[in-house]
Amino acid sequence: MNQYDTQVLREQMERSAFELVSFEAPADVYVINTCTVTAAADAEGKQLVRRAKAKNPESMVVVTGCLAEDRPEEVAALPGVDMVVGNKEKPFLLEKIVNHSSRFQRTVFPLSPRTPWGKGISRFDGHQRATLKVQDGCNFGCAFCLIPRVRGEMVSRPEAEILEEGRRLAGNGVKELILAGIQLSSYARDWGKKAKEPRLAPVIEQLLAIPGIQRVRLSSYAVADFEEALLPLWKNYPGFCTHLHLPLQSGDAQILKAMRRPYSLEQYRETVLKVREAAPQVGLTGDIIAGFPGETEEAFQNTLDRIQEFGYVDFHPFPYSDRPDTPGEKMTPKVSPAVIRQRMKILGNLKMDCLKRSAAKAKGQRYRVIVEKHNSLQYAGLTDHGLRVVFLKDKFRLGHEQWVRVEGFQDGRAWAQVIPDAD
Repeated sequence: MNQYDTQVLREQMERSAFELVSFEAPADVYVINTCTVTAAADAEGKQLVRRAKAKNPESMVVVTGCLAEDRPEEVAALPGVDMVVGNKEKPFLLEKIVNHSSRFQRTVFPLSPRTPWGKGISRFDGHQRATLKVQDGCNFGCAFCLIPRVRGEMVSRPEAEILEEGRRLAGNGVKELILAGIQLSSYARDWGKKAKEPRLAPVIEQLLAIPGIQRVRLSSYAVADFEEALLPLWKNYPGFCTHLHLPLQSGDAQILKAMRRPYSLEQYRETVLKVREAAPQVGLTGDIIAGFPGETEEAFQNTLDRIQEFGYVDFHPFPYSDRPDTPGEKMTPKVSPAVIRQRMKILGNLKMDCLKRSAAKAKGQRYRVIVEKHNSLQYAGLTDHGLRVVFLKDKFRLGHEQWVRVEGFQDGRAWAQVIPDAD
């Protein structure tokens, strides 16, 4: 989501006569779009402030995003910060910059939007697959999370704006769209639509009809407000990627309840079974938090067991960290940092086992991927069902679709070989 918001700001400033330069280059203005989902994200944002001012002490440093929204006084007190703009004021960030400094008023032409969605984006710099934001905000209120506080209540983007942006991205060569939102499964619920009604499915169908768009993928989804109309799409639309990222966070029923997640362990299990019954080819990925307050060894083992049960293609483990003024911050007993590190190591090993098992299952099968950068010798791509594969660099064009065949697992990665001239 932050990457999308940053792209919106980037294009907004370009339209207003700013020239964009690398963050490593001296600049007149540095805009730092912060995240505050973890303590590590807070630290990264603050480090970027220090780096920016060191490159040009005369520059204007503007901090926006979730950290700026949640703790503006703390951010404003950081050495080198000239302006703090919260999420609610982010659509008007450019006007604030111009009004703050007379040196820009004769050369910059503010084009700030008058809607919360702004003018959207037309490309996704630095990426071969483009994120398309369809929803923002959250009403869930999980104990470990402050997103509802910094993003506000959930709000859905109008269908016409989504399709218009999809056409712009397709016009600039984008082949795959990733539909993103903080509470994606609740899309259009704020308009009074019921959970069982088709909501996002009709949008996906129309996006896939746009010339040039070959694939549409869901980003992080949820059990709550699960849209039944998605199930036949995985069967009937080859362009709808058979990949469901369904965060679990904990595989222990009591910890899940303490986290105030909007589903029970049994509801999660039922959703997985429902998806696999309707579309067995769907690959499941997820998120896991290690060390939530009260997580005993038994509770952690339950999580490990559930990871095995649900058969993830891959999952992302995160160490728990207290977020200010959240219910989790006040919960006890705390899990020690040493134990959290140990559990993260165990989860890391299990993640490798999942990837190895997924690669073995996929061995010999062919998949289409969008060619992306990996390193100086290799390209990478994400299969329809969520397995990232790497393959040797050749004359393939970044951003184009390519067929590959999975060959095995090595050095912590699924390896593939390109299938030349595949139909």
